[in-house]
Amino acid sequence: MTPVFRHVLGSDFDRLHPNVAWRYGIDSTSGVAQICHGMYESVYVSSAMPPPALWHYAKRNALPSKTSRMVPFTQAYYCYVDELERESLAVLRTFQYTTGPRKLNSLLVAGHTGLVDYFGDGPEFLYPIQPSVTPAGELLLESGPMRWLGRGPKVGMKGLFTAQMKYIEGWDEKRERFRCDMTVRNPVIGEIMHFRGWFTAVDQACTLRDIPDEAWPVNLVDREG
Repeated sequence: MTPVFRHVLGSDFDRLHPNVAWRYGIDSTSGVAQICHGMYESVYVSSAMPPPALWHYAKRNALPSKTSRMVPFTQAYYCYVDELERESLAVLRTFQYTTGPRKLNSLLVAGHTGLVDYFGDGPEFLYPIQPSVTPAGELLLESGPMRWLGRGPKVGMKGLFTAQMKYIEGWDEKRERFRCDMTVRNPVIGEIMHFRGWFTAVDQACTLRDIPDEAWPVNLVDREG
């Protein structure tokens, strides 16, 4: 199989910094998972988020639970082919808040119409993703508007609650580690949430049986836009 990002980037994948290309070069035939440890120097969730919606989607592992700084985190990457025969990359993040761990899970799929990122255990919502490579060899992901999928609170998708995501990941040559910056913005209120920081990564042997249950969403969703 072709790794998710090589599938959607084509020849542009080769313009990634070699360490970023290594990060995203695994697929369902690689026999490895990738385990990352790092620090989110800033985590932000806007107070404009309605508390019931924030509580629901944080509980469903679709949003960070609160604003904080210097939050240790881990993230694990698992590859498999889903029941629709789509190459899939599950990303399981754990924020180690002082009040206890909270999770943010997503599933990147090389869909029939392009790259799709499903968030939460349901999944709760999706982003159609446009990936590209910056002149510095960073991976840049920019989304179309968020689509709600779950059965929880639906606060609307226009005006105040229009949400688009931007994620950038690159290699810090000086400190020999990765940097990442994810922001979700709204045209009315500006930034809805972000998390940004640094991490290191290692490969770990992994068979299909080793992939944890939470790497699969509760419901198989064929909607891609």
